[in-house]
Amino acid sequence: MTPLRRLLLSLLLAVLAGACHARDSRAEAVLFSLKDPRGDDHGDGELRYPLRQDFEPGSLDLLSLAAYAESGGTRFEATFARPIPRPQRGRTVDAAGTTQTDVARYGFYTFNLDLYVDTDRVEGSGRTDTLPGRRLTLASGSAWEKVILLSPRPYESRDMLRKLWGEAAQAEAQRRQGALSESGARALAAQVERQLEERAFFPTRVRVAGNTVSFFVPDGFLGGQAQPAWGYAVAVTGATLDRRVAMPEVFGGVTAPTTQGLLLLGIGPGTSQERFGGGRLGDPQQSPVVDLLVPEGISQETVLASQAPPWPAVVPAAPVLPQAPDAGAPGGEGDTPDAGAL
Repeated sequence: MTPLRRLLLSLLLAVLAGACHARDSRAEAVLFSLKDPRGDDHGDGELRYPLRQDFEPGSLDLLSLAAYAESGGTRFEATFARPIPRPQRGRTVDAAGTTQTDVARYGFYTFNLDLYVDTDRVEGSGRTDTLPGRRLTLASGSAWEKVILLSPRPYESRDMLRKLWGEAAQAEAQRRQGALSESGARALAAQVERQLEERAFFPTRVRVAGNTVSFFVPDGFLGGQAQPAWGYAVAVTGATLDRRVAMPEVFGGVTAPTTQGLLLLGIGPGTSQERFGGGRLGDPQQSPVVDLLVPEGISQETVLASQAPPWPAVVPAAPVLPQAPDAGAPGGEGDTPDAGAL
C-alpha cells in the first residue's frame, strides 16, 4: 500500500471513529425522553386547523420531547409529525408590510410550546395556573416551579406576561386591601419582576431542522440540568405574530387571539383562516390547546373537555428515545397568577 493510500485510509478511519464517538456521546447525553401519540392534534377531539396552507393536520402534532445534557444547561428537542414551516420574507403580517421574517426571527412561527416543570414533586407546592389563554389548571400534585415558553416572539411574550401578571397582582391586592399607593404599586411591580425572572424562561437559543425544534435552557434557570425525577407538562398551541382584539361573545365566544393569550391562536365555532374551528357554542373558556402531553391512563380529550379534571404532569420513566404510536380514538381555567404567591 502506497503512503498516500495509507494516509487516506487513516483519515477515513479517523472520521468514522469520530462519528461513532459523537453518536455514543449523544446517546449518553440523553437525560430523558417523553413520547406522545401520533394523530392527536385535535384538542378535545373536535378542534380543527385553520383554513391555511401552513396549518395542515400533523403540523402541531407533537410526537416527542427529549432532553439532552449540554455544557451549562439542557437542550430540549421537540419533534412534530410534519416539517416545521419556516418564516417567509415575502409574507406580510400587518398593514405596514412587516414580513414574517421581520418578527419571527427564530426559524418558526406557527406554534408555541409550553413546558411546565415541577421540580420538587411536593403536593400543593408551586403554581397550578397555566400561561394566559391556555385555560387549563394543573393538578395540585403537578404544581410547577418553572415554566418555559418557546415562542416565535420571546421578548414580546415576556413583556406581555409581565403586564398580565402585574395586572392580576394589582387587582388581587386591591381586592384584599383597597386602593394602592404609588409606593405599594412599585413594590408589587418589583415582586412581579422577580417572579418573572425566577419562574419563566423564554428561549432564544433555538434551532429548527425539518420536523424538530431544539432550544437551550441554562442551568441558572432550572437550578441544574433537567432531571427525569421531575414532573413535566407540555402543551402546544397555535401562534399568531400580531396582536388582535378578541371577538365579542355575541359573535360566538371566540377565544384569543388577544393580548390575554400571549400571541396564540384561539378557537371558535365553524371554520376560519384566523383561528381553530370546533369551538363549543356558549363556552368562551374552551382551551385552544392543540396537543397535550398526559400520563399513561389519562386522556387528552378528557383533560380538554368541558368541566375537565386538573391536568397531571408526566414523570419520565427512563432516558429512552421515543417511538410515537398511533393515536387512539378521541376520547379549568388558570389564566391569572396567584397574586397571593407574589
